[in-house]
Parts: sequence; C-alpha cells; structure tokens
Amino acid sequence: MKLPMERVTATIDRRILTRIRRLAGPRGVSGFLAVAAQERLARLELLGLLDELDAKHGASSEVRAEVARDARRIFRRR
Repeated sequence: MKLPMERVTATIDRRILTRIRRLAGPRGVSGFLAVAAQERLARLELLGLLDELDAKHGASSEVRAEVARDARRIFRRR
C-alpha cells in the first residue's frame, strides 16, 4: 500500500545536497531524505524509550557512562 505523500520545501546546505544527489540512487533526493528522516525518527524514539526506562528503573553512573559510550559509537555522524 502506498502511503500518502506531501510536497514540502526545505533549505539544505549546497554541499550536503551535492553529496546527497551523488549518493541518492534511483529514488533520488526525495527518497534519500525520506529514508534519512525515518532513521532519525527511529533513533529519537529509541532514545526516548531509553529515557523512560531510565526514569522508571534508574541506572547507576557506570551504566549511564556505558550507555553514553555506546550511543556515541552507534549514532556517530558519518
């Protein structure tokens, strides 16, 4: 089933847009940005869930430091 689409306007740094166009593949810029947005939303939702679990169950400073290290490794900018 095809999801409804909506056209939007966004301002993107020219250098970043050039890189996106070079790597976007057959779906083009729109497809690339849609996937990037989905991935970012998933990360933010996961971090929110982790915050909720932490608030509910607590965590030691050692666990917090380990999670922070893992998060930096997993979510580092490429």
